[in-house]
Amino acid sequence: MNPSVLFVFILSALLGVLRAADLAFGTDAVTGLCLVGSVWWRYLALGIVVLAAVLVGRTQPSRSEAVRSRRPLAGVLAFAGAVCFLAAAGAQIALGTASGLGGFVRCILECVCSVWLSTMGRCWLSPDAWKKPFGGLYLAVAGSLLFYWNVLMRFMENSSSWHRVQPTAAVWQMLAVLVFLAALARALHIPQPDNGRTLCAAGLAAFALGLCWQLPQCFALLAGNGMGLAVMPDFFAGLGLCCVGGIGGVCAAACLNRQS
Repeated sequence: MNPSVLFVFILSALLGVLRAADLAFGTDAVTGLCLVGSVWWRYLALGIVVLAAVLVGRTQPSRSEAVRSRRPLAGVLAFAGAVCFLAAAGAQIALGTASGLGGFVRCILECVCSVWLSTMGRCWLSPDAWKKPFGGLYLAVAGSLLFYWNVLMRFMENSSSWHRVQPTAAVWQMLAVLVFLAALARALHIPQPDNGRTLCAAGLAAFALGLCWQLPQCFALLAGNGMGLAVMPDFFAGLGLCCVGGIGGVCAAACLNRQS
């Protein structure tokens, strides 16, 4: 594996470990406020990892055509993400939270995203020659709208301050994943010479924010609320975000691997 991307993976994993420790010992589970240390240390850690991801992705020779081939791990993650987003939509319907406009739109977009992820998963797992995912660029754009909507909902629903790290970081997570999915859509449907560097940088950032930062939050959600149905929409949506972040890591590694 490319040493630079390996360094970013290790740095991202370390960020996830530190985030898990912070949620367990340094953050109030009810309010989300930091109990130990300054809030700015959290943002500094996030900034360092994201900056490293972007620098590595933008400075290394990359091949975006590497994602237009059989990628079993990306395919498995895509199908897992599709199941998670579909389960999140189902949990909202079961709870009755999909009756309002925000919940209804979120459910619809989660189902569309699930269709798109399953379509990409089928292409990455297919043993035959590579074919563009069903639905083309239109389905790719529609599938990524979920994360754009989540950004809007974060701004409308969360009246938080900088001292509540999770709601603020959630906006950055959605934006990072949105940029990655846009770069992935271009790499799959509109091949261009500069796609590789953009896809690499966005994929590594999505891996750090979407998977490594989010996974501890999913476990903390269960630890604080148990397996109650009330937390299932956010839990499954969080796992879906982790899967998309994992796809970002796979795509970045593929683009930076000269042997792929």
